[in-house]
Amino acid sequence: MTYPWIVCCLIVIGLTGLGLSFAGGSANHDNPVKLEHDEDAGTVRVLVRGEHLTTYHYGEAARTPFLWPVLGEGGVGLTRNFPMGEDEPRSVDHRHHRSIFLTFGNINGSDFWHRERIVTRAVQTGSTDDYAWIRADNRWLAADDTELLRERQEIRFYDGPAAGRWFDIITTLTASSGDATFRDNKEGMIAFRIRPEIQGNRAGVLTNDQGEQGEQTVYGRPSRWMDYSGPIAGHGHRGIALFDHPSNFRHPGAWHVRNYGLAALNPFGHRSVAGQRDMPDHTLKEGESITFVYRFFIHSGDVKQAGVARHYEAFAKIEYDR
Repeated sequence: MTYPWIVCCLIVIGLTGLGLSFAGGSANHDNPVKLEHDEDAGTVRVLVRGEHLTTYHYGEAARTPFLWPVLGEGGVGLTRNFPMGEDEPRSVDHRHHRSIFLTFGNINGSDFWHRERIVTRAVQTGSTDDYAWIRADNRWLAADDTELLRERQEIRFYDGPAAGRWFDIITTLTASSGDATFRDNKEGMIAFRIRPEIQGNRAGVLTNDQGEQGEQTVYGRPSRWMDYSGPIAGHGHRGIALFDHPSNFRHPGAWHVRNYGLAALNPFGHRSVAGQRDMPDHTLKEGESITFVYRFFIHSGDVKQAGVARHYEAFAKIEYDR
């Protein structure tokens, strides 16, 4: 199945300058993507063609920023609701897995995956002719409030029909208080929890870029993308694919994926996840930065019907300034 709107939109995106400037950005009130920023609540609600796609949460109660809910065609939720809400079937494991999130399990011994805080100091919103953006200034704090990393995170939301919408997460991490070492660890880094109904131990299927399927086959395997999808009663097949840009450090990353609903792309877990024993830890010297570019594709249909592989190839050709 071919979606002409994917081709048209990606041509437009590919022809657009995609700089990573933190400040600035022109307002465009005709952009079909609208952002509703509630500073008191610490949220930014994202609407595409008047339909709720997701909400960015960064307030004090968040511990780390996350996106939830994530809604597909017809307003169908595709990520797990717990611990923010309830799920059917019920799911209450791993309360630190919050829908879509970006953290890591061991930086200088601090565990941001489970415990430590990522505090948002400022959030800006705006739009260009091609996308609307959220820009957040985040600080990764150790238990004693030492700032280990300063993060400049930008999320870009693009127009598209409900059957296939996408957004990019661009994160730049800077060692801000001495060296910051990402010690090889399976807990990280960009991740999502799929809706319980389409977990791998229920009706869902994990698929990598080689067409291999199932946790036992795809766990730990470096892959350019991973798709998690399955049939939802009354709605047909729905899913989420996560893309690793070829310019990213240690591309393709190792995948920490689970039948209970987790899919996590990890550039710093090649020993613990992928079994590559000669891969060293990675240290950012004080003041040094590293940038990652990821894309989420929220789709109807299974992995082939949605054209996940074709959509990835278009994404991979985009050059992002770093």
